[in-house]
Amino acid sequence: MTNCPKRISPLRSAGVWTMVLGSVHIATTGMFYPASVRSIIKAGVVSSVDADPALAERRGVGFWYFTSGLLLIGLGATVRERERTHGRPPRSTAAILGLTGLWGITLSPASGFWLFLPIAWLAHTARRRASQ
Repeated sequence: MTNCPKRISPLRSAGVWTMVLGSVHIATTGMFYPASVRSIIKAGVVSSVDADPALAERRGVGFWYFTSGLLLIGLGATVRERERTHGRPPRSTAAILGLTGLWGITLSPASGFWLFLPIAWLAHTARRRASQ
């Protein structure tokens, strides 16, 4: 007899919501950092962030915001795959997302880092449900 893992619905999936958060980052980069995006495009994109030291900070904020979106999508895809195969996210998911959220909130309370906390909670509760 096989022990089939419980299925986590997409609405309760820490992996899915982490990918959604990453996608929102990518989609809103131009809205939140328009000067950064314009400057990168004006500089020809390739090697543009550090090309002009006077503009590196302006270009860097948009670059890192977009890049963190890519990393969130990758993390979310990894977590979702684990949820599908094992019925729960990796043990570290809730802690990593929770601590990242708290770190971001501490430094920038008006930011979207608050969104990490409900995703961390989903990961934590999914692990608890799977162990019952």
